Amino acid sequence: MRRTPAILWSCAKQNFGRNHLRSLRPHSFGFSTDTHLLWKGVQSTSFSGHLEFKDGSESTFPVFQVLNSRGELQDGVDLPFSLEEGVQMMELMVKSKVYDDVLLTMQRQGRISFYCTNYGEEATSVGTAAALQPQDMIWPQYRELGAFLWRGLTAQEIADQNIGNEGDRSKGRNLQVHYCMLEKNMQTVHAVLGTQVPQAPGAGYAYKLDGEDRVSVAYFGDGAASEGDALTALNFASVYGSQTLFIVRNNGYSISTGVEDQYRGDGIAARGPAFAIPTVRVDGNDLVAVFLATQEARKRSIENKQPILLELMTYRVGDHTTSDDSSAYRKEDKEEIKQYQSLGPIPRWRAFLESKGMWSDEKEKAIASAARDEMLQAMKSGETKKKPPLRELFTDVYTDLPWHLEEQAAYAEKHCREYSSDYKMSAYRGLDGPAPATSPQRIASAPRHIPPAPPKETQEMTMVQAINDALSVALASSERSVLFGEDVGFGGVFRCSVGLREKFGEHRVMNAPVAEQAIAGFAVGLSVAGYKAIAEMQFADYIFPAFDQIVNEIAKYRYRNAGGGAGNITIRAPCSAVGHGSMYHSQSVESYFAHCPGLKIIIPRGPKQAKGLLLAAIRDPDPVLFFEPKVLYRAKIEGPDSQVPVGDYELPIGQAEVVQEGKDVTLVGWGSQIGRLQAAAARAAADGISCEVIDLQTIIPWDVDTVQASVQKTGRLIIAHEAPQTNGFGAEISAKIQERCFLHLQSPIQRVCGYDTHFPYAWEEFYVPSPARVLDAIKASVAY
Repeated sequence: MRRTPAILWSCAKQNFGRNHLRSLRPHSFGFSTDTHLLWKGVQSTSFSGHLEFKDGSESTFPVFQVLNSRGELQDGVDLPFSLEEGVQMMELMVKSKVYDDVLLTMQRQGRISFYCTNYGEEATSVGTAAALQPQDMIWPQYRELGAFLWRGLTAQEIADQNIGNEGDRSKGRNLQVHYCMLEKNMQTVHAVLGTQVPQAPGAGYAYKLDGEDRVSVAYFGDGAASEGDALTALNFASVYGSQTLFIVRNNGYSISTGVEDQYRGDGIAARGPAFAIPTVRVDGNDLVAVFLATQEARKRSIENKQPILLELMTYRVGDHTTSDDSSAYRKEDKEEIKQYQSLGPIPRWRAFLESKGMWSDEKEKAIASAARDEMLQAMKSGETKKKPPLRELFTDVYTDLPWHLEEQAAYAEKHCREYSSDYKMSAYRGLDGPAPATSPQRIASAPRHIPPAPPKETQEMTMVQAINDALSVALASSERSVLFGEDVGFGGVFRCSVGLREKFGEHRVMNAPVAEQAIAGFAVGLSVAGYKAIAEMQFADYIFPAFDQIVNEIAKYRYRNAGGGAGNITIRAPCSAVGHGSMYHSQSVESYFAHCPGLKIIIPRGPKQAKGLLLAAIRDPDPVLFFEPKVLYRAKIEGPDSQVPVGDYELPIGQAEVVQEGKDVTLVGWGSQIGRLQAAAARAAADGISCEVIDLQTIIPWDVDTVQASVQKTGRLIIAHEAPQTNGFGAEISAKIQERCFLHLQSPIQRVCGYDTHFPYAWEEFYVPSPARVLDAIKASVAY
């Protein structure tokens, strides 16, 4: 291994996590001069009588450069790689440029709909990727073509992805340039700006736990650096000592927004020390500097178990995408743009290699010509391929297709054949024959996995005790499971995790910084690294900062990766009315997430259900939202629901339970609403009305068959939930049962729900669907 030049870290050593408040001196009139820290969480050791505001301008980050614009290597600096490896990098940078040229032309010809070039930024991806190891996990954005090429992505795979044919790794599901090579430790390109950044620390933390020679690498740009996801990611990685490299390409523009409108201060690098993250700024057009910085950053990250931030300075020569015309907003004139182009990585590295006799114009022309022919041939071949079969529209949303997707897939196969003239049937694989047969068992809503019966020995518990017990069993049964969230180490605000940190250690039961989006993102990284992530949101009301991570990332991960990626994620959150919570501590949020494919949603009604369903959720291969009605945490629950089986057991996900049989009216609910339905049924019984009470338990996938069978018997259906009525999940149940049971209904389906207002404090007893409101609906239904 060749030596690393000392200039690399000395150029920025004064900035690496140093708190400049240390330089303050106590005033002369008697302030303390003790050297111990004055407050937790800061490095101040003294008081000062001098009022001084600091904005960071007193220190700046130099740019690490070892190869100047003329291609001359700094004296005393040895190449950290062989000349042959340097030629290979040059070939890939040339290939990247040529591929960009061809695919840009393809878009202009209408043969693909969109493209995003990498012009002028080839060294930021090739140089960093070459310095990493194959086992390092890469979380790309959309200008990392060079990194994909370094790890072996072929021209044919590039063409197939951009066309969206059956050769595409993601089965035609993603927009152009959203490449993926899971087997080469490269995640799918992330479309939503910055969402991959908080995911990388989760994997980096897993590598730290496992003691692996491995880092997690998040690529993102100066625009994405403004996202809250990026800032919370830096904090999480620092707090947890995650083996993570944050590689920021600062190319001057985020679409049309220049950096002068994007941030103040000394670039992105200035943010690193605020989180105690070692940071360096690098000339992103200097292939050698990029390689050296990445190589040393990787080494330090693993040895010191800490994140590193690299800011790579470059310039976006091309438009943002083919949908953009940068001439309309660039502040640089044509001559300045030409100058930036001449300072780019390819001209600089070409000059160096030529000086060593390793490169020539003829060699470059031959490589460029071959690359052009290769991509043109790949496009021609890709255009002859069909699009994937129609069934692939439905697969990979979940590990196994639930009943409602089986039902929709069967309909789509049948419909497109009956109306074949309306569709481009010949473009798709498998539409030239009869519709595939559908198994009745696949469309049945009963769960396909039925766990063993619970142990017969039971113990009376509250729901909070049952949840604590479930978490303890889950952590004990799998060492590759991690519980984390706000105040979890202390036991959580509702004490659901009390004692678990002492039992399983601070590395597996962890307090999380207050940033819900980062909690969800961190869970993704853990899951990708093979861990079971059990995340807690302090209240369901506070889950919305994580909404993007949950619906755009966690829910879509398997689908966009065509089967691989994150899945072992359970997010717990206390939900619903508590008696004194008002609008920010009482919400029932299940319908927001029920609209999003890819998630499973569970809401238990009692201790026995809470433990068994939570263990099933944690072990389920799909992501699960587990909402816990907090009013039930310490409620005295009578009967079998409070008798919790001792030891390990699971209850089936997706199975409703008939809590009480009846013949006149079907009452459907979940969570804390079940107790109110039972109370209403008892009052109705006094009037001679027999009610059947069904606990749905799982919102997605819900057990339609059980509800259907009940309604066909009673002829009446009332659905009750605390969430507001409009677009609540009761509307979905009502619509589906109306489709299936129309001729059996003796009265209209009714919903007894929260009102379409925000949850009130003073009027909670009127807002919650009380036994009296349910009884009123029962009487109206019977009298109809």
